[in-house]
Amino acid sequence: MFHKALTAAFAAFVLGLVSLGVGSKPASAEVTKNVWLPAAYSPDNPCEPGTTPISLSGLQHLVWYTTPEGTLKMNIQAHLTGTDSDGTEYVANLQRHMEHFSWPSVVPFSDTFTTNLISKGSTVNAQIVVTYTMFPANPVVTVTACRG
Repeated sequence: MFHKALTAAFAAFVLGLVSLGVGSKPASAEVTKNVWLPAAYSPDNPCEPGTTPISLSGLQHLVWYTTPEGTLKMNIQAHLTGTDSDGTEYVANLQRHMEHFSWPSVVPFSDTFTTNLISKGSTVNAQIVVTYTMFPANPVVTVTACRG
């Protein structure tokens, strides 16, 4: 009987520690910016050579937060619409994810910027992914996928 009571008391103690946040519960991130802003962007469609830049506008949502380790993460999402000079309508969905590892120092950092450029006409759609890495070197990699 004493063994069961001791086991129950130990289990209650462990559950009490977990409920107080002691143990494996990670520290929370602190949001430093959470705003909606107007955005304008004028990309070329790399899947349609010779076309003019597309004037796009809409809203972007910025959420920046610091991690318990001190890293600043910046997430930006945008939904933009517009037309090129020929009148072809486009929708662009943008996603950008940056991470500054030694914040408040800007470098080193990593940055991935994805654009899904969707035509509402016969123009070829594009997905453009640009990756910047400032740690340990300084390469910029751009990958474009064209979809009919």
